[in-house]
Amino acid sequence: MTVTLGSDGTPTTQSPSAGQAEGTPAVVERVVDGDTVIVDLDGERQRVRLLNIDTPESVAEDRPVECLGPEASELAADLLPAGAEVTLVFDEDRFDDYDRMLAAVYTEDGRNVSVELARAGLAEAITVQPNDRFRPEVQEAMEEAQDANRGLWDPSLPCA
Repeated sequence: MTVTLGSDGTPTTQSPSAGQAEGTPAVVERVVDGDTVIVDLDGERQRVRLLNIDTPESVAEDRPVECLGPEASELAADLLPAGAEVTLVFDEDRFDDYDRMLAAVYTEDGRNVSVELARAGLAEAITVQPNDRFRPEVQEAMEEAQDANRGLWDPSLPCA
């Protein structure tokens, strides 16, 4: 967060833009599915659950592949190719009950992957309290997809 003086001399705060995401650098090892990625973080393999989205299942051992699950995984892999440098930005809780690190993952060009998946209609906006820092952006992107009948909200698909 940056503090600057407004035109009237009062301090204002400004969150970093997507291209200026402040956080922890990591390198993508592989995408597991639409909302989970494995990264190299300071020489350690770390499973990261993307904050504020839920994508259809594509690899869960105990559940069938869900409608648009493979497409969500494919888009995540396109945004996060192996070897790509990313920035992890955290919220309140850093780990979930499954020991996955919880983070917003930003691409080298500054895009929040959760927002991109929601905008494509391949993810629903969710909040697992207290982690709601990125929810407004994700919610807005999901509503854009809903309004455009994209992905999960495409009435011609069986999962709509």
